[in-house]
Amino acid sequence: MPTAKAGAGQGEQPAHADQHEHSPEIIAPRTSGDRPLRSVPATRRCESCGQMVIDPPTGLIERWHWDEAAADVVAVARSRGDSIALIMIDLDRFKEVNDSYGHLAGDAVLRSVADVIRDKTREGDLACRYGGSAGDEFLVLLPSTELDDALAVAERIRAGITSMSVTAKVTRELSATIEGQTASIGVATYILGDLVELDLEDLMLDADVSLRAAKRHGRDRICVANMDVTGNRASSSQAGRRLTTWSRFRRLRSV
Repeated sequence: MPTAKAGAGQGEQPAHADQHEHSPEIIAPRTSGDRPLRSVPATRRCESCGQMVIDPPTGLIERWHWDEAAADVVAVARSRGDSIALIMIDLDRFKEVNDSYGHLAGDAVLRSVADVIRDKTREGDLACRYGGSAGDEFLVLLPSTELDDALAVAERIRAGITSMSVTAKVTRELSATIEGQTASIGVATYILGDLVELDLEDLMLDADVSLRAAKRHGRDRICVANMDVTGNRASSSQAGRRLTTWSRFRRLRSV
């Protein structure tokens, strides 16, 4: 569970690499490739249908647009024989953030998670928030990515989320800095032989199965095909801890 303490309101992307001392056990390495994904349009609405292209709370691609773009990426991977990976992220006990600190604080946490995802992935990777307006899950599609690289990215994201410090107002006078949020992560990868018969929905199903395994095995970890590949960390999970101290804001009145 996240912790809260006193607070006052809240490039080129790094190469895929693990920032933690422990290294995930790599299984079934995939072939490599290098094909960047086309940039997502900067406009916030689709010119033809008027739907939102960008998810307002996070600034990531809106889910319906992600579905279309991701299907295109899978089709290109199939035609070129590229490997492809999908990371599915679920914030552990996120409802308790909303219940304890309010939904605006929850939105602030979601924005910080999106920032972590942007920081830990390449420009060509495709990320969205999953689960609609109340969703606390995220999808990251990695074109031309082997399993070992996908696991390294997943660990970078997991570690980045754990190290977040998010300050948000919880009343007109009070704020809290929320720390210790954790995430469970599922990873799935396909190569050409897989993609002959499988599609984006299959990839999502496999990632979802892995995510559920991560939650069953204790949260704050990464799983692939029901296998926990996070490794044994010396430090215990921060899930279940929450310290709460508050910072009182003075409201300044114009005269």
